[in-house]
Amino acid sequence: MSNGLQRTSKIITELYNEYVDMVYRICFMLLRNPTDAEDVVQAVFVKVIEKDVQFKNKEHEKAWFIVTTQNHCKNQLKHWWKKNIAFDMNYHDAYYSDEHSEILEIVLKLPDKYKMPIYLHYYEGYSTDEIANLLKINASTLRSRLKKGREILKNILGGELLE
Repeated sequence: MSNGLQRTSKIITELYNEYVDMVYRICFMLLRNPTDAEDVVQAVFVKVIEKDVQFKNKEHEKAWFIVTTQNHCKNQLKHWWKKNIAFDMNYHDAYYSDEHSEILEIVLKLPDKYKMPIYLHYYEGYSTDEIANLLKINASTLRSRLKKGREILKNILGGELLE
């Protein structure tokens, strides 16, 4: 193996199995296109292989995947030809068939500044301080966005509050 490819295939497979669904959900949430989401998923895992990133612990590992995925998605969205891609709801329905898919569908339609905080808090289990650090925003700003995002969701869901 070359210097950049120091991880064993077993470790790479374990990382892939643990994070591929989360990485794909973040990509799909931000890009709203299955083909682009798959491209970014591939780029994220190629990066983890080539860069031989050393993780301090499991929290650092998961945070690295989230931040790296978000950054790759932002880069993807910078291309002018990507801005007019339609949201493929049929693909979304096939991919998210669990009981929370209706709520996730609504979360995906939230404005961007509410979407990622809601997703990271309720779907990935991050605390507000952790999310603020990941998104590089003030913790009080994040809490305000979570509150406003919950209010929007509550209105859409007819007054039912998510717990």
